[in-house]
Amino acid sequence: MVKSARPPKVAGGAFVCSWSAVGDCAVVRVAGPIDVGTMPTLAGELRHVITTKLPRLVVDLRRVTSMEAAGLDVLADAHDLAVEHGGWLRASGAAQWLADLIRATRASRPLDHYTALADALPAYRPSIISPR
Repeated sequence: MVKSARPPKVAGGAFVCSWSAVGDCAVVRVAGPIDVGTMPTLAGELRHVITTKLPRLVVDLRRVTSMEAAGLDVLADAHDLAVEHGGWLRASGAAQWLADLIRATRASRPLDHYTALADALPAYRPSIISPR
């Protein structure tokens, strides 16, 4: 079940951030640059979803055009907040650039990231059937 939330947040330029529920998780879709001008909007939206909607979320980064290193802190802070609320945060769709950014900045805070959105969503993972 996919449930739409409120209209997307637009913070100048081509940055868009919106969320929807997929099962018992929230998917936060981000498009455009994650930079000093857009990070407060992203941080606020992640905080809103975690504290008032669902603390289990996947941040879909497929349409992110660039991300400053400080964007990792926004995601890590949101991860910590999600854990405090009994949930988790996973990033998806960033391909190799996110791993490269994490490595280049030597980020030490945890951030689970998956190549595909379906891989990050527990409801879409294939179930393992044990032999009888």
